[in-house]
Amino acid sequence: MPLLNLCQTVVEFGQCDTKLLILLIFTPKKRVLIYSILIFIAIFLFTRYSRVMRIEGLNKWSLSIAFALKALIGVYFLFIYTEFYGDGALSADAGEFMEESRILNQVFWESPLDYIKFLTGVGDNTELQHQYLLETHHWDAGAQALINDNKNILRLHSLFHFASSGYPMIHVLFMCLISIVGTRHLIIGVSSKTDLNKNLILWAFILIPSVLFWTSGILKEPMMLLGVGLLARGLLDNKSRLKKRTYIFLGTIVLLGFKPYVIFALIPTFIFIGFYKILPKFKIIGALLLLVIITSSSLLIFSKKREQMVHLITRKQQDFKNIGKGGIFAWNGDGFYYFEPSQFPDLIVKNNQVILKKPLKATIIDHGGFESPIPILIPKDGTEWPIYFKRDQSRGYIEIAQIDDSFSQLMMNIPGAIRNCLLRPYINDPGSWLKYPALLEGWLVFLFIFYAIFKRLKITKELKLIIVSLLLFIFTLAIIIGLTTPVLGAIVRYRIPITIAIVIIGIIIINPHFKRKAKA
Repeated sequence: MPLLNLCQTVVEFGQCDTKLLILLIFTPKKRVLIYSILIFIAIFLFTRYSRVMRIEGLNKWSLSIAFALKALIGVYFLFIYTEFYGDGALSADAGEFMEESRILNQVFWESPLDYIKFLTGVGDNTELQHQYLLETHHWDAGAQALINDNKNILRLHSLFHFASSGYPMIHVLFMCLISIVGTRHLIIGVSSKTDLNKNLILWAFILIPSVLFWTSGILKEPMMLLGVGLLARGLLDNKSRLKKRTYIFLGTIVLLGFKPYVIFALIPTFIFIGFYKILPKFKIIGALLLLVIITSSSLLIFSKKREQMVHLITRKQQDFKNIGKGGIFAWNGDGFYYFEPSQFPDLIVKNNQVILKKPLKATIIDHGGFESPIPILIPKDGTEWPIYFKRDQSRGYIEIAQIDDSFSQLMMNIPGAIRNCLLRPYINDPGSWLKYPALLEGWLVFLFIFYAIFKRLKITKELKLIIVSLLLFIFTLAIIIGLTTPVLGAIVRYRIPITIAIVIIGIIIINPHFKRKAKA
């Protein structure tokens, strides 16, 4: 009745237009739902009827159905980051990316020119950041970051804000479209090396649990899938040299912008392929030997660069450990004091400030920088330090062997790093119920590859090159991830390119006609 009375009052004054009626009838939640449904329908129809999304030999509805499934999982993604990780509000990286990209989007309404500077990186400087982005934590990644992929995901979401009005579900739908485009390129590339039905190839990639979940959200994984898809099409598809190079270039740019560690892991593979192409005989063995010789010689000759590399990996490991283990990072004016979760009872936390109850041992952390942690005893003097980061220990935290700036220790850690990345989580590992889908996925992926090997077709020289190249990438990336990441959930998320690579190997070696042969 109050709504009707209000409308009647407005009508009496002759001011009840269509827009006002819509605002009166539909609550904000209903408007968000209707808008999301309209965007969903538009993208669904685009994936079904647009020529640029068609794949010869693929059911015309397959990509649309795959998009609908990913949108549904995207709703679940938002639920997990709102109710499971958060307290009714979008939290962790998802919430921070949404909020900080909103702040970046607001720059446009204050100064379009300054927004363009942030968007392109041309003219972006510290003074400008202090003027607009003081409340953000991801825009400045610190000295460790060779390429700041956080900036690029914030830039992307800031563009989405023009159409989303800040509704996370709209961002999810846009990201699902991006991942579907990446999947399309992946299918085209892989299907050129196998006679397997393209519909089977599509669902083989779509239904990988970690790929389905993470590439349906608002983090970087949809862009990673786009980059992997473009790169796979460029490397595998039987197109003209110009088209192949274009796809390789675009895929490399996307991965450098959003997941640079994937490109770094591909460097040995690219070197191997280069040697393979120039050798007249014993191509695979010779290329592998040359790769080992070049790598070993470089590590011996360029000792200072080697030490810098080991120190960078050590610092990455330390930062990951501190975040995974949880604790408080308090800003002291020049750097961060780090307090472990076990010290929380000795701290007073109020108004996003931390005060010591008694003298405490802490660590001075150059978070994101190159300086090694420094232990310190902090007196109780009533000083209040602003909290930059506060988190309890991750449920999936595991201990990993520390490198401590030692090259020999790093080399000894490699087998454990590969094992952690490729095989964990185990049944008895710590973590929430979310570890079980990852556990099941690992079993299913390896069962598939063993089955594919058992039912393999004759391996040609071209397939051998592809398989060895993918294996090089798999083990290189497993080492990078395993050496630095002490959280099982993060490992599962970071190793998605590895999972995709393993599935690619299975798809290209399996004999799609083995049933026919069995009957003969």
